[in-house]
Amino acid sequence: MTKTVLKVDGMSCPMCSAKVEKNLLEVSGVTSVAVDHKRGMAAVTHENVKDEDLIAAVLEAGFRAKVKSGLFG
Repeated sequence: MTKTVLKVDGMSCPMCSAKVEKNLLEVSGVTSVAVDHKRGMAAVTHENVKDEDLIAAVLEAGFRAKVKSGLFG
């Protein structure tokens, strides 16, 4: 299992979080998702999923995302 943390821009409410979570869970290989709209973060646990596929799922939900790198990335 791999854990990827995404920085998600544009989320402002719990409904935003739910939409991002739903889209990420639909990606084949994703096993769990935790989204925090206040911090603008999504933690995704998965098996062999490309970063681009995770970012595309967030984009499809109507938000922008990038892989968070390092402690402050």
